Amino acid sequence: MSIILKKKKGLLIPKTKPPIPSQILGNLGVGSILGASLGNKESLVEDLIEEAIERLIMDKMLLHSKRMLRSIDYFVSYYLDDGEKKVKSLYIKKRIWLDFIKIDQVEMLATGARPEEFVKFLKRKRCKKVKISRQDLEKMI
Repeated sequence: MSIILKKKKGLLIPKTKPPIPSQILGNLGVGSILGASLGNKESLVEDLIEEAIERLIMDKMLLHSKRMLRSIDYFVSYYLDDGEKKVKSLYIKKRIWLDFIKIDQVEMLATGARPEEFVKFLKRKRCKKVKISRQDLEKMI
C-alpha cells in the first residue's frame, strides 16, 4: 500500500489507495471467500483441487502463466493393484524440452487431488499425450 501526502489548505492529509482483493485475501485461494453458500461447496472444492493441481504443475515446470499449460506434453505410468489399473506417476515436459519431469503419486496426493484428477486436468487443458518407446521408459524409470 502506498501513501501519498497531499497538501490541502495548509494541512498534510495522507491519500491512500484502497487495497485490491488479492492483497486482502493473499494466497488463501477460492475456498477462503467468506459467506460461501452450502450449494456451492462442491464447485468450491473442485475449484480448489484444480487450483492445487495447477499450482503444482506450474511450480514444477517453472511456468509464468496459466496459458503456458497448453504447451505441455505428458505420459502416465500405471501399476496394477488387485487387478485395478492405477496411476503411478506422471511425466510432463514443455514441448521444446528434451527431458521429462516426474510427478510422483505421493506429490499428487499431497495436493489433495487423486492422480486420476491430474490426468483429467491435463486433458481438459488440451495438453498433448505422447507415446513413448519401452526403451525410453526404462531409462526414465
